[in-house]
Amino acid sequence: MIDFLKKIVSLIVEDQEKLQIVEKPENNLVVYTILVPETEIGKVIGKKGKVINAIRTLARLKAFKEGKRVLVKIDKLSN
Repeated sequence: MIDFLKKIVSLIVEDQEKLQIVEKPENNLVVYTILVPETEIGKVIGKKGKVINAIRTLARLKAFKEGKRVLVKIDKLSN
């Protein structure tokens, strides 16, 4: 799933090398946090959250096929 999310988000951000995705299992789901530079976070969120919501939908569909539950968050990369 990390590779899947990286593929999608790397098409959006300019600096793919600073892109990080952290996986954290919690109870019966897996939380993925997309970490991008503060200057790129607006691109990943999109107007009215449309881009991040689309990413979340794709991740949920992929997880559903694998019998899992996921939550996708976004945060700025700390220096």
